[in-house]
Amino acid sequence: MGIMVCERCGKQTAKLEACNYCKKMCCNLCEKSSKKPTRLVKLIICKSCWGNMDKRGKFKSA
Repeated sequence: MGIMVCERCGKQTAKLEACNYCKKMCCNLCEKSSKKPTRLVKLIICKSCWGNMDKRGKFKSA
């Protein structure tokens, strides 16, 4: 699998997950919050999108 680079901060990490709002691949440190509203769906919001009130409202209401 190898080492991958976070698109938000540029750090090298072994695990990246995509933000559901900006579609950037973010490391664990760049994730602001995540939740599983259903068993099959996992929502992730990065720290950049958390500052946008529209995106934060969508995340909290899901």
